[in-house]
Amino acid sequence: MQTKDRFTSIYFHRYKAFVDYSVALTDFNILVGPNNAGKSTILGAFRILAEGLRKARSRNPTVVRGPLGDTLGYNIELEETLVGGENVFFDYDDSQPASVKFRVSNGNELVLYFPEQNSCNLICRTTGKNVTSTSIFKSSFDVAISFVPILGPVEPFEQLYQQEAARLALLTYRAARNFRNIWYHYRDDFDEFRQLIKTTWPGMDIEKPEIDHSREKPILRMFCPEERIPREIFWAGFGFQVWCQMLTYLVRAKDSSLFIIDEPDIYLHSDLQRQLLAILRTLGPDILIATHSTEIISEADPDELLLINKKFTSAKRIKDPTQLQHIFGILGSNLNPTLTQLAKTRRVVFVEGKDFMLLSRFAQKLKKNQVANRADFAVVPAEGFNPQKVRDFKEGIEATLAAKIAATVIFDRDYRSKEECKREEGDLRKSCDVVKILDRKELENYALVPSAISRTIEKRLEERARRELETIPFTESVDSLLNSLTEPLKNHVSAKYMARRRQFEKAKAPHRDISTIDEQLMTEFDALWSSSTRLELVPGKETFGILNRYLQDNYSINVSPAAVISNLKLAEIPQEMVELISEIDEFRKKFPTQE
Repeated sequence: MQTKDRFTSIYFHRYKAFVDYSVALTDFNILVGPNNAGKSTILGAFRILAEGLRKARSRNPTVVRGPLGDTLGYNIELEETLVGGENVFFDYDDSQPASVKFRVSNGNELVLYFPEQNSCNLICRTTGKNVTSTSIFKSSFDVAISFVPILGPVEPFEQLYQQEAARLALLTYRAARNFRNIWYHYRDDFDEFRQLIKTTWPGMDIEKPEIDHSREKPILRMFCPEERIPREIFWAGFGFQVWCQMLTYLVRAKDSSLFIIDEPDIYLHSDLQRQLLAILRTLGPDILIATHSTEIISEADPDELLLINKKFTSAKRIKDPTQLQHIFGILGSNLNPTLTQLAKTRRVVFVEGKDFMLLSRFAQKLKKNQVANRADFAVVPAEGFNPQKVRDFKEGIEATLAAKIAATVIFDRDYRSKEECKREEGDLRKSCDVVKILDRKELENYALVPSAISRTIEKRLEERARRELETIPFTESVDSLLNSLTEPLKNHVSAKYMARRRQFEKAKAPHRDISTIDEQLMTEFDALWSSSTRLELVPGKETFGILNRYLQDNYSINVSPAAVISNLKLAEIPQEMVELISEIDEFRKKFPTQE
C-alpha cells in the first residue's frame, strides 16, 4: 500500500551552493537548469535523508548536537551515502553549521544538521509526541525514499551471494555488479518487471536468475530470450542492461513516498526516456528527477518543471508553456538527435510546435505505445501551418540522405472551412504519405472534455489535501463554467472566423457580393457558438489558460491538457483522435525503413 505522508518542501541553509533556498514539491517534479545550478545538490540531500530514515526505523534516538543544543536524534555516517561531508558548507566555510529541512505533509519536519565537517545529525520535529523510540518515529514519519543508484554494465560472471549482501547492494554503486543476485533473492515483483520489459522493449523477454554450479563457486545466470532465442544478459547490449536495472528500481519503488532519478538521459536513448516518463506517471510515489534532456522536458507538463538557479532564493515552477523556450535556450537544444532518428527510420511526422506531446498522451491512453514513444519515426515541428516548410524540409533531407523518406503531416484547422482544408490536404498529399488537418481549432481542443476536466480538478484538489494544504470542494458544473469563461471570447473568435472564411469565399467566387458572404458566415458562426461545438471552435490553448486563471484564483490549482487527457475514459476520446492515432500507427509499420 502507498505510504500516506509526502514531502511538501525542502529548505536549505548554508548547504553547498545554497545560502537560503527553498523547493516546493508536488506529485511530479522535474529539476531543470544549467550545470552547477544545484540540481544534484537537492537530490543528494534526499540520499542523506534516506540513510537517516533507515537508521531511525531500526534504533532508538540518542543525544546529538542540534541547532538549539543537545537533543535526541540520529547520527548519520556520510560515507555510507556517497556524499562527502567536508564539502557540504556554503563557500566551503565550516565556521557556521549547515542544515536542510524537509517538511512532511502531516506538518512534521525532518532536519539534517551539519555542525562540522564529516558530521551529520537527523533531528525530528513533530506537532505531537517527541520522538523517543522507533515506534513513535514510524507513526510520526510514514515516509520512504527510493532512488536509482549509479548504473553500469552487469558482471559477466556474478557469484551467488547471501540475501543480505544483495539488499545492501540495492542502493549503492555495487548494484549493477549484483543485478542477478537482487532478482534471485527478491522475486516478489518479478512478473511485473518481466511484463514491463516485454512491453517496452519489443522482441525481448527475461527469465528469473538460475544457479550455475559448473564453476568452483556458484554463479548466477539470467537469460533474455530475443525473438525466442535465449542469451545471457551479459551478451545483451549495454542499453538493455541499463534499462533492466532502471525498471528494477521502478517496480520496487511502488510503495515509497518519493522516487528519485538523477539524469536518466545519461543512460537512456531518447525513446526510452519518453517511455520512462510514461511509466513514472502511473507508478504511485511522488517523482523527483534532475535532467538536461530536452526529450523529457518536451514530454512534461510545464507545471511539472522546476527551474533551479542558486542565484535565486527558491526553485521556480514553470507556469506558462512559453517559458519553455527559455529552458531550451539554456540547455542548447538542437536538431541533431532528430536528424539522427530520421537517418535511421526514414520516417518523419510533422506537427505544429510541441503538439506531439499531446498526441503521445492520446496514444498512451489508446495503448499505442510505439506511437507514443516515436521510436520508429522522427518528429519535426513545422512552426505553425506551414506546408511549404514541410515540403522544403522533406526535399532537403532526401537530398542529404540520397533516399526517399516517408512523411506524415498534422496541422491545426484554425478557422479554415472544410473545403479549404480539403484543398490543402490534396496539395500536401503530393509530397506526404499521410495528411491530416484537424477538424477542431487546435490539438488542445480535443482535451476540452468537461467530464475529464472535472475528474482532473478533483484529483488536483485531492493532491492538495494529501499534502495538508487548504482546499475548497469543487461543486461547479464544468460545462457551465466553460460556457461562462469562453463567452468573452465570442467577438474575437467571430472576427477571426469571419476574416478567414470571407477571404477564402471571395477568392473562390470574386464576383459574389461581400454582404451575402458575411450574412451566411454570421449565421453559421452563431449556430456553432450556441451549440456544443463551441469547444471545438474556441482557441484551445487560450481557453485552458483562462480556465487555469480561474482555478488558480478560486482553488489554487491548475489543470493542463496533458493531465486531462490522462484522465479521459476510452469512450470519451474523440473518434477523430482514435482514427488519427491508428493512422500514425499504420504509418510507422507500413512504410519500410529501407528501400
